[in-house]
Amino acid sequence: MVENQHTVKEPTKVVEELPSRIKTIKVDIRAWDSLKQLKKEYETFNDVIKELLNERTKSIGDDNVKAIKYERKTTFFNTEYKGPLFKRHSIGVEFEYNDVKNQKLDFSLNVKIKKVFYGKRIFNPSIFFGVDGTHKHYNKVFMNLYLKAVGLALDREFRIHSGMISDKDYGDIARWKKIYYDYNLSEESFKHDVEAPLRLSEEEKPTDEWHKKIIDSITVKSHIM
Repeated sequence: MVENQHTVKEPTKVVEELPSRIKTIKVDIRAWDSLKQLKKEYETFNDVIKELLNERTKSIGDDNVKAIKYERKTTFFNTEYKGPLFKRHSIGVEFEYNDVKNQKLDFSLNVKIKKVFYGKRIFNPSIFFGVDGTHKHYNKVFMNLYLKAVGLALDREFRIHSGMISDKDYGDIARWKKIYYDYNLSEESFKHDVEAPLRLSEEEKPTDEWHKKIIDSITVKSHIM
């Protein structure tokens, strides 16, 4: 019945996040209530739906494909960037990742930055960086913070000491490979969490529309880029 349906339509700010067409879906009232309960203060409904779609991580073996459903952990870190005239900008990052429960040989972190703390405000990453998590490789600040989050998650889960200090270190795939090799960590995680984003940052460049969104983002306006 029509009265038992709600239309999930993204707010204006989500239209700014995605260059592709916006789709409208209909859900019954119970599903709508569940989505509202799952939605956090700084998330859009688009963020919630994407997170639900990502709950299952595929781990591909030699002969079988198995689905692993992970619980999620949330943690926080802060860091700094130098702006013009060597002015330092402090940024805090809250992110989530899969609770891999010490499965060193078979896991994927699936790191997602959820909130950015800058100045006196808290931002949705899509607003702060001008791109969503899928296109993080378009924005060098987003990409660097993502890689730092991966390093912190590995440290929390497996007591990994990466030895990476500078921003350049985090963009060095050879350093990452040595960490995964030395600590005998999951090859699936290396490919999904590190190699693929780094490769995309080299191979895939933003369209004019994405570039404009990045130029208009807070990372550029605040002179962090």
